[in-house]
Amino acid sequence: MDRYIGKLIISAEKRVTNFMHNQVKDVNRKDFGSLRNPIIDVKPTVYVLTTSVAVYLNKDSIYYHNPELYEVMKRALDFVSNFQREDGSFDYPSCNFKSAPDTSFCYKRLIAAYRLINKYDTENKMNELKEKYFIILCKAQEAIKNGGFHTPNHRWAICAALMQGANLLDGDPKAKEYRSRVNEYLAEGIDGDEDGQYAERSTGGYNAVVNNAMISMYEESKDEKYLGYVERNLHMMLTYVDQDDTIFTQNSTRQDQGKTEYMDIYFYQYLYMTSLKYNPEFDAAAHKIIKDSIERGLDAPDCLHILMLNDAMLRYRFKGYGFLDNYRRFYPNPGVLRVKTEKFGYTLLKNSSAFLFLKVKETPIYVKIGESYCAVRNFVPQTLEVNEKEYTMSSTVQSWYYLPFENYNGTSDWWEMDHSKRELLHNSEVGITVTITELEDGLQLKMKTDGLDRLPLRLNICVPSGSILENEHFYFQAEKGSGMILREGYLNITHNQNHIQVGPGFGTHEFPGHYSGEDKNDMGYTIYFNDYTPCEKTIVFKVLD
Repeated sequence: MDRYIGKLIISAEKRVTNFMHNQVKDVNRKDFGSLRNPIIDVKPTVYVLTTSVAVYLNKDSIYYHNPELYEVMKRALDFVSNFQREDGSFDYPSCNFKSAPDTSFCYKRLIAAYRLINKYDTENKMNELKEKYFIILCKAQEAIKNGGFHTPNHRWAICAALMQGANLLDGDPKAKEYRSRVNEYLAEGIDGDEDGQYAERSTGGYNAVVNNAMISMYEESKDEKYLGYVERNLHMMLTYVDQDDTIFTQNSTRQDQGKTEYMDIYFYQYLYMTSLKYNPEFDAAAHKIIKDSIERGLDAPDCLHILMLNDAMLRYRFKGYGFLDNYRRFYPNPGVLRVKTEKFGYTLLKNSSAFLFLKVKETPIYVKIGESYCAVRNFVPQTLEVNEKEYTMSSTVQSWYYLPFENYNGTSDWWEMDHSKRELLHNSEVGITVTITELEDGLQLKMKTDGLDRLPLRLNICVPSGSILENEHFYFQAEKGSGMILREGYLNITHNQNHIQVGPGFGTHEFPGHYSGEDKNDMGYTIYFNDYTPCEKTIVFKVLD
């Protein structure tokens, strides 16, 4: 890590400089600890304070033992203390008040700073700051013990904080209370499956949050079962990296869904695991993450405090570099197939209206089928069968109509009626089967239907706005939110110097879909392939050199 420690320090110093010269300057007209604005979130201050403690105690930092920074840290910690509620909790003022989970997220940084002082302040010159931290930590532990949670990852943040609190007060009767509360959470079972996926499937965010908690729980207990969850997830994450090194987030159930994210938040986790026991894939991944981050001109990940508390990570020497060149992995629990080849990558998603994602370097294309059949608006695969380079996805849906109650149900008010007790009439069904075959230079998609006839279907090929679309008849730039029907022939798509051909087209109708409920591609451009049921159609995506 020698060649990168300097970058970690410089990035940390930038965060601290911004904190000192912007945030603090703005409130110097008042006492920093007396503000009473109820919408203030202390979490950013808590986080940058830990970074501040790290650079203050790092001999290679320009802020080493800087007296001005020390005074700022004292005032900032008073500010944090003043916004800690009487029960010890902190708010996340956009929605969560007296929040044990958000208090836990603060706690992990608070105790990291406290431990940095314990480790590096050998002459006890920071005792005043250390005492402030201790008081805040003790109050927060009570709020975390007594509080609840909203989401799956919250539980493990709470457990990690309570384990840390129990060890902080080891021997105190409260430590036993904290460990007992942890056991109540653990009795539910940890939501990581054998493939490394957590319940929220949040590859761009909360997977890393849970991994952090699991590492902390291992550090406090030395129970290696917690590291098993981290190891499995980090292996899985290597198969969620696309050709352009971004993370596939479309299957997330949280706010990172569909967002462009890089692997930076996983850096210290890969480094931690390979520093415990050398793993060539984890070593190469950690090295690539930090090296590429620097080469992209970005700040290094905000983890200097973590490395300063872990000598093995500080001493580590990288041996490899890179993510997986190719992979082919099926995750049956969430119904996700991930494939990366030399030329392109693709993903199949069960139970998703966007069921196919094709990625050619940084160019994303996804596929949907508009159905507009009774309450159904899109084809959503109910099954996903995986064979060698051939995959079958299918769905069968029925139309339904209410029938009148056999007897008067007590009201003529439609909204007061219990419609779940009505008998339903099912008078038709539609089955759609999609078979996707991997080719050397792309994918073949075959769509076959059975059941009801004369139902208008729309195979949607969704491409980035700004793409150039052309064939022998036309040339134009795709506009956001717009679309076209490709009636015949092939279409060449150019985006960021990547070239993909799709076709042949078919367009036997112009039905645009139901007026409500059908997903719209508002951020990109849609190419429609339209036909009526029953039909059997085949198109090919070809990656052009």
